[in-house]
Amino acid sequence: MRRLLDFLRDQRGNTAIIFGLAVVPLVALGGGSIDFAQRARIHGAMQSASDTAALAAARLLQEGQLNRGDWDTLKSQAQAMAAKLVDASLLDLGVNGKPDLNIQITQATVTITAHYDVKTAFLGVIGLNTLPASTFAEVNVPDPILVEIVLALDYSLSMHTNNKYTRMTSAARDFIAKVGANRADRTKIGIVPFSEFVYADVADTDVRSADTSGGHVWDGGSSWDGGSTWGGSWTPPTSSATAKCLLNRDYPYSVTSETPNGASASKWRQADPDSSRCKAYEDGGLKARDLTDDFTGLSNALAGMHPVGWTNISLAAEMGWHMLTPNEPFETARDKSDPYVRKILVLLTDGVQTIEAIGPTGDISIDGANRTTSELCENAKADDISIYTIAYDVDDTSVYDLLSACASTSGAYFEVHDSSGIGDVFDAIYASIAETAWLSR
Repeated sequence: MRRLLDFLRDQRGNTAIIFGLAVVPLVALGGGSIDFAQRARIHGAMQSASDTAALAAARLLQEGQLNRGDWDTLKSQAQAMAAKLVDASLLDLGVNGKPDLNIQITQATVTITAHYDVKTAFLGVIGLNTLPASTFAEVNVPDPILVEIVLALDYSLSMHTNNKYTRMTSAARDFIAKVGANRADRTKIGIVPFSEFVYADVADTDVRSADTSGGHVWDGGSSWDGGSTWGGSWTPPTSSATAKCLLNRDYPYSVTSETPNGASASKWRQADPDSSRCKAYEDGGLKARDLTDDFTGLSNALAGMHPVGWTNISLAAEMGWHMLTPNEPFETARDKSDPYVRKILVLLTDGVQTIEAIGPTGDISIDGANRTTSELCENAKADDISIYTIAYDVDDTSVYDLLSACASTSGAYFEVHDSSGIGDVFDAIYASIAETAWLSR
């Protein structure tokens, strides 16, 4: 019994025993911090890769839909790209194996969940052979809506009053800058500066030559002479790249977006390019710019435009509509059958119609031009063109009536009675487009 009690009282060797018992938790605690750090490093790399992969897949889907790619092919490409990016995150860390991935892709979202069991180096002593690393990333696919906008802007001589044209130009440039800053990849803008003519690059086959017979021609003022030849002798240009001073087509072509079909009445009349009236458009920088995403180029072009001539609202509306179609004389617009395209015409004028045109009943008059404009607006709206109209410092109720009826809705018609308020109107139009067109699917 005494020997037993002595044995129990003997403490020699306790340190070794205690150390032996404590070595497991000590290794787990000390080495575990290394395992957890490795797990955190892998988790961070996977999360970053998942975020990047989801964003990249969403952009690929958006771009593909804008280009009208096959959806199943786009989805497969997006999934493969996302998987490759996430897998690469582990290879970059020198870790073998691939994460378990679940990539869900719809036309609205890309969702990626990733899981990887990180092998431990020290925690295995307490039974923890792996540490889980799981990530989640979700990105909304930017809408594939492509918006095409044409600004048909009045540059007649009356726009000099109170520097209206400089205020209008500044507001239009600010509008273009906002589009470029917020939606550059999904918007194209064109410009139709107008007064009595629209100065544009048009193929020779789309215009009437000087000796066209059987129709009325412009006499060099604001009215028609009723004859069959142009007032003046000249040879039409032969280069399709030569810009031309265009006048209205004959009714009913003037209220459609049809391509000229060879018939004389389906073609635009043109002024003598060597005449002082036409050359004034070149000197004033008043050349139409087809739809483009070169917003800097458009803005610079606007900065160089200066008013000339009379006012031809019916021609402005017609050419603006044409620019929103792939039909000649402009060719960059998408086809109207594309469900992912929104087409918008902004028409601004500061005065009454002063150029006669052939009306629906065949009369050649200002009233005929106004009635043609009204019918054209209705046809364009039926063709899914959204029309915004601006009566800019106008004091004629007939212009109010014409433009308000032309607008797609009452909220798309604006009156500016103080020329300095034009910037607010363009801001309102920008906000309206953002709400109604850009956010639609």
